[in-house]
Amino acid sequence: MATYRYRAYTAQGVVTAGTIAAEGIDAAIDALYTAGLTPFETSLSEAGDEVPASAPQKSQPIWRRELVRSNQLGLSELTAFTVEMAALVNSGLPLDVSFRVLAGPGTSPKRSRLATDLLQEILGGAQLSEAMRHRPAIFPQDYVAIVGAGEASGRTGEVLGQIGDMLTKRLEIRNKIRSSLVYPAILLLMSLASVAVIVFVLIPNLSPIFADAGLPLPGILGVLASIPDYWLPLTVCLLGGAALCAMLWYKIRKSASLALKLDRIKSRAPVFGRLLQMREAGLFARSLGTLLDARVPLMTALQIARSLIANRYMNAGYADAIARVPEGVSLNQAFAGTDLLPPAALQLIAVGEQSGQLARMLIRIATTLDGELQRRIEQMVSLLTPVLTLVIGGAVGALIMQVMSAVLSINNLAIQ
Repeated sequence: MATYRYRAYTAQGVVTAGTIAAEGIDAAIDALYTAGLTPFETSLSEAGDEVPASAPQKSQPIWRRELVRSNQLGLSELTAFTVEMAALVNSGLPLDVSFRVLAGPGTSPKRSRLATDLLQEILGGAQLSEAMRHRPAIFPQDYVAIVGAGEASGRTGEVLGQIGDMLTKRLEIRNKIRSSLVYPAILLLMSLASVAVIVFVLIPNLSPIFADAGLPLPGILGVLASIPDYWLPLTVCLLGGAALCAMLWYKIRKSASLALKLDRIKSRAPVFGRLLQMREAGLFARSLGTLLDARVPLMTALQIARSLIANRYMNAGYADAIARVPEGVSLNQAFAGTDLLPPAALQLIAVGEQSGQLARMLIRIATTLDGELQRRIEQMVSLLTPVLTLVIGGAVGALIMQVMSAVLSINNLAIQ
């Protein structure tokens, strides 16, 4: 057991220092959190042998270093972190005190470590958006841009609340999609199990009867009967196809021209393209509205909002429309005829430009588009279950009919 020196924040935000005995540096940090402290410096007490808290020990298993001590947050954890942070900041607490509360007892280890890391950078003089920008794997680009706009206008708590609402809606959509896909997934697994029973149990028992009669298995049963004999070539073909698809995908990601063509295909797809267009339009409108509300110049706000568009083909379209604004063209006229924004959104933008409420109108457009996107996704997922049920049920039913036909024909073979 070793002795470690530490410096930590108490629940009241006071810096305290001392020593603690523990089996390792991780155990020391966990003990400090259990005691209601938030450590920001922890090292061995022996002179000249300091081990910073962020450095993993050599004896620590790799799975613990990479998984247990990871600061990566999923969408649900990031949403909870943002909502709690917005509630604390909006309650009037200073930003540093809010992060000390977020890092205190009762918080999940990942969120506690993230809050501690952000707090250290903030105390070092960094802005919140700057500290978040150093963690692109946790905070998306639009998240950081909106927080930066809120800091510029002194409305950090308000924009954090907006981000929390946005992430909550995304989480709701994802959870609804997952819950709606549970039944189709179970149906698919059961159908695959039924096919496996037919191929590896029923067909091997029927094959000798038809072989003795000198007749092939009827219908598709003959094709299925050959699967066990050719499983190795089929497996090689499947693995080769998967490798070829992976290589093609890697080449597309590395080639700007191929990626642009792929994004163009996606944006023009019959159903998916419309959903993608609504998602990008909602993101653009929300980011632009928040930036304008933070008194960011129009052209700067437009360029920042455009940089958040992930689809390269649509991004180029937004760039062409934005390039017309410095020529004296109004925003709604610049996007007219581009199909990037819905006609109703262009009308609201025109009203906002005339009334001087462009930022508010853009946020209203984003809210409307997000709601419409959620409704369409829910409709598609709700239709997916009956369609899959009919398709899988029909395929399995047809296969079972083939098996029943073969079984019934055994009597004819016996008579012959």
